[in-house]
Amino acid sequence: MASTSTKSDDGLFRSSLLSPTIATSLPPSYILRPLRKSDYASGFLECLQLLSNVGNITEEAWNERFDWMATKGEGTYYVVVVEDQGRVVGTGRLVIELKL
Repeated sequence: MASTSTKSDDGLFRSSLLSPTIATSLPPSYILRPLRKSDYASGFLECLQLLSNVGNITEEAWNERFDWMATKGEGTYYVVVVEDQGRVVGTGRLVIELKL
């Protein structure tokens, strides 16, 4: 049975926001969780490269963008990853646009 991560301290948002129903519908070895800063080294960009032109993103640039999304963009950016055996194998994103 797939699960959500219990490590919410280093995620982009609280993992409790993810649906347990969706997590359990995934293959047993998959983990549904928020994006982590450490995903730079876990294949996040390689996963994106399968669908889009990503460009050359340094770890420093990655960390700066992650920190910005986690602080100034808090409540706006929800990036979810699916992890299998320590590697990112899927991702999705919800961006909430604030309007007046």
